[in-house]
Amino acid sequence: MFIKAALNGSRSKADHPDIPVTTAELVAAATSAVLAGAGAIHFHVRDHNGKETLEPQFVNEQVKAVKAAVPEIPVGISTGAWIVPDISQRLAYIREWEVLPNFVSVNGHEAGFERIIQAILDKKIGVEAGLNSAQAAANFSSSGLLKECFRLLIEPEEQELTAALATVKAIEDKLTDKQPHQTVVLHGFDITCWEILKVAKYKGYDLRIGFEDTLLDPSGAIAESNESLVKAAFHWS
Repeated sequence: MFIKAALNGSRSKADHPDIPVTTAELVAAATSAVLAGAGAIHFHVRDHNGKETLEPQFVNEQVKAVKAAVPEIPVGISTGAWIVPDISQRLAYIREWEVLPNFVSVNGHEAGFERIIQAILDKKIGVEAGLNSAQAAANFSSSGLLKECFRLLIEPEEQELTAALATVKAIEDKLTDKQPHQTVVLHGFDITCWEILKVAKYKGYDLRIGFEDTLLDPSGAIAESNESLVKAAFHWS
């Protein structure tokens, strides 16, 4: 069973005191998640004030530290448009990265995602296709870039389970050009997280869990850590 641990997302310590934002906290969270069984690590890079960033200084620092802590495990980061809304600046930052993640996620619903993917591929970094809707999947397919992605992320954002599962089906129906080598991760957020994890297991998809996706364990209690969420995901059915 493959589980990717999503350590922080856009959340802050106001959401949970153990959301990792500093380099030391990310290293500790990644290490414990891997010891719990995570097969990949995903996080959102933060600056020294805890704000999300793609600035080379902080990408280099945090990616280097996390990769050194879990050297056998692929490490990825987000390129979400909200982190650096100006796409020219985002591209400039990406081109200046020196310590490279193993992969990044690129969202198909964001304007200019094709340019971001090309910049990432130029640096020989793997790309995950972020698919939160049928339109995002259609955007990837029409761009011809879906085949360049090694992993497809089906990630419905609806907080009502029936609606979220309808989005999953709509995305799947658009993935007619999925390649045999491509893996699929299915995950939900907050209210739908644990039920969609069950669906992912049933479908034979890979899993994602962590504080980015939920602050609660399967019982509905506040989760202790990313590590505890990874452990719970292995046994949840």
